[in-house]
Amino acid sequence: AHSDACVANLQLEKETLLKSIEESSNQQRELNDRLAHFDACVANLESEKESFARSIEELSNQKRELEECLASSDAHLQLEKEKLLKSINQEHELEERLAHSDACVANLQLEKETLLKSIEE
Repeated sequence: AHSDACVANLQLEKETLLKSIEESSNQQRELNDRLAHFDACVANLESEKESFARSIEELSNQKRELEECLASSDAHLQLEKEKLLKSINQEHELEERLAHSDACVANLQLEKETLLKSIEE
C-alpha cells in the first residue's frame, strides 16, 4: 500500500511537471511570437527611417536647386534693371538733346527773321 501511494504521488508529480513544462512551452512560444513581432516592427521602422532620410536628401537637393535658380533669377533681374536704367538715362539724354535742338532751331529761325527784316530795310 505504501508503494502504491508512492507511485500515485510520483505519478501526480509527473503530471504536474508535464503541465508545468507545457505551460512553459506555451509561454516560450508566446514570447517568441512577441519577439518576432517586435523584430518586424523594428525592421519597418528602420525602413521608414531610410525612406525619410532619402526624402530629406531629395528635399535638400531641391532646395539647393531652387536657391541656385533664385540666385540666377536675381542676377538676371539685376542685369535687366541695369539695362532698363541705362535706356531711361539714354532717353532723358535724347530728350535733352532734342530740347536743345528745338531751342537752336527757334534761335536760328529768330535770327533768320531778323536778317530778313534787315535786308528789307
